[in-house]
Amino acid sequence: MDIQKVLYADSSFEDLRDFGNALAVVGATVVHGGCKTPEEVIASGSDAVCIVTELIPLGETVFQACPALKLVFTNNVGTDLIDIPAATRRGIRVCNNPDYNFREVAEHTVALILSLIRKIPVANAYVRAGGYDYNQLAPLKRFEGSTVGLLGFGRIARSVAKKLTGFEVRVLFYDPYVKETRIGQAEKTSLETLLHTSDYLCVHAPLTEQTHHVLNAETLSWMKPGAAVVNAARGELIDTTALLDALKSGRLSGAALDVVEGQASLGPDHVLCGMDNVILTPHSAWLSEDAFEQCKTDLTNEIVRFFKNQPLKALLNPEVLDQPSKDGGGWF
Repeated sequence: MDIQKVLYADSSFEDLRDFGNALAVVGATVVHGGCKTPEEVIASGSDAVCIVTELIPLGETVFQACPALKLVFTNNVGTDLIDIPAATRRGIRVCNNPDYNFREVAEHTVALILSLIRKIPVANAYVRAGGYDYNQLAPLKRFEGSTVGLLGFGRIARSVAKKLTGFEVRVLFYDPYVKETRIGQAEKTSLETLLHTSDYLCVHAPLTEQTHHVLNAETLSWMKPGAAVVNAARGELIDTTALLDALKSGRLSGAALDVVEGQASLGPDHVLCGMDNVILTPHSAWLSEDAFEQCKTDLTNEIVRFFKNQPLKALLNPEVLDQPSKDGGGWF
């Protein structure tokens, strides 16, 4: 049996032994590339059959330089790192890891909403600084009876809607790819109505050319005065300059951001860090010990399925299966 190479370009896992042992059984060997750029991926993976990435974008240049490549796996829920059309043109399968953290992101989203409503971070800082006059937190609003808008309605947003059931709030969603007009307690509406109506707008869309800056100066101006925005998806979905303008003008009452456009870290001098009506977390919405372990397990199982020539659960470009194999047979 020929040994097939799997390059894990930039693993955040300290221990890949279980992953390597599972793939050894199906005739593959795992190489941890320690890569930081696409060029380093090419240098380490020109003979790889499969490449796994967490943070490094992979596109036409990489695919052209790696002629043995048959599977690209982005170890994320989001798929924006991979040029899927370019991979499809070359007969390369593309998979993501969609299931391991949707519960955590939904929980984090609800926690951010409640933290905004009850001003938890402000109250915590105030008490730690010696204050104890609750009137300093006024005004506070009741959550019950408000409207939560979900921009995008995939598995994360649906989990958010389910978790909100007991709060006695109205839940609206906008997603052009969802045909149903009602799912559970969530009602579908137009983008304009969603923005006009929501007291708390939660962003759950994937990052694509169409959704980049979906919240911008124009669309933020449609929002209900005093509304708040929660983003635990991708920073680039929101135009940061437009968001700051809406917060400074008072049109938006607050924002809770697990991700910020173009920022791996913000630093204490960033304007967002000085705003009491903004809650910031370090892209940690996905994180739990359970999610971390499931991430490794789901990654391993999917790539084992690939080497066993079994159907892939998270194949993003199934049309590639209708293309002939580059070598006239074998895996496809």
